[in-house]
Amino acid sequence: MKGIWKYGHLLPSIGEGCRLTLGEGDTPLIKSRQLGPLLGLENLYFKLEMVNPSGSYKDRFAACAVSDLLQREIKFCLATSSGNTGSALAAYCAAANIKCYLVLVDGAPIGKLQQMQVYGAETMMVKDFGKNARVTGEVFSELNAIAYKHGSRVQISAYRYSPLGMVGVQTIAYEIAEELPDMAGHVFSPAGGGGLTLAITRGFQFWKEHNPNFKMPKVHCVQPIGNNSIASPPHRARHRH
Repeated sequence: MKGIWKYGHLLPSIGEGCRLTLGEGDTPLIKSRQLGPLLGLENLYFKLEMVNPSGSYKDRFAACAVSDLLQREIKFCLATSSGNTGSALAAYCAAANIKCYLVLVDGAPIGKLQQMQVYGAETMMVKDFGKNARVTGEVFSELNAIAYKHGSRVQISAYRYSPLGMVGVQTIAYEIAEELPDMAGHVFSPAGGGGLTLAITRGFQFWKEHNPNFKMPKVHCVQPIGNNSIASPPHRARHRH
């Protein structure tokens, strides 16, 4: 089976006829030729998630989330996004012939907006959404009500909102574990909200449950200055934004 569905036994129960794939996953794990030796790290690897179909690891999320919509015969996808999630969902919805409606964070990159629209998604950018707590809360409330009415949920790449889709992201850990079974080292995960880091950690834990001899690596959450809402005190993060 292609895409992330090669790990079908470790993914949500989706019938084979509804397992949507655009060739996501199985991304290269490349050993560093220059940076590693410069830092004194003999075995430094980079997982190249940018080669996924729409350009990010969110395609793993979309493959699971949209496959679930197909299986439950839900004819539309309702989601919020600041960029990559929307692009991924738009691409997979187009492949599944499911209408995709995306409510965008105020200030979402124009390039990502255009990518979503090229895939055929209906997009709406709401003023102050993602910036103002009251506006953000109202938008989520309205969208959740719409989704609930149709027996669905708002697709957001976080376990709190779409745990099934996030299981697809765990396949990053499965691939690393297969390629480096004796790694027992360190994995550094970039983070905005932290969903990727959590998915990778859960993925390694789940892999070990099925492969007892696997040596668990230590997972580190890494944030850049300016988007360090986890590393910094909340009041400081709010002040910067």
